[in-house]
Amino acid sequence: MIRRDKANARERRRMNSLNDALEHLRTLLPTEPEEPKMTKIETLRVAQGYVSNPSRDF
Repeated sequence: MIRRDKANARERRRMNSLNDALEHLRTLLPTEPEEPKMTKIETLRVAQGYVSNPSRDF
């Protein structure tokens, strides 16, 4: 059981780290203040489009 608890704790830390990184990425993307928070996949897709063509309006 201890082994499973350690694995669960590692996974929680991994997901928290990923969520923190996505939250930081959201702050760097151009969005309107009144828009709802983007989902993880929306964040990644907007970032991908922005990196591919930074001069394009979003």
